[in-house]
Amino acid sequence: MPTYTVQMDKVEYVVGEMAAISTKIQETLSVLDNGAKMHLSEWTSDARSTYDAAKAKWDAAAADMVAQAQKATSALGTINDAYRAGEKQGISLWEH
Repeated sequence: MPTYTVQMDKVEYVVGEMAAISTKIQETLSVLDNGAKMHLSEWTSDARSTYDAAKAKWDAAAADMVAQAQKATSALGTINDAYRAGEKQGISLWEH
């Protein structure tokens, strides 16, 4: 007899939260970038090139963070689907 339980409503909630987090990350990064772009013309070439180099690293890390959050969301959805299918299969064994 298993000593664990799965609360499907909690799993579904986490899936929704992960999707919302991914969206919020993308929105926040877009707002930050737009704010910086408004002032780039005022920057010296050294400051701008330093910003561009830092931004390239930041963009790569941010894209990876969003990708990881999306993978986690997908994995939780898959777990949820598999658990429901297993539960349905288990119930059907007792119905026949």
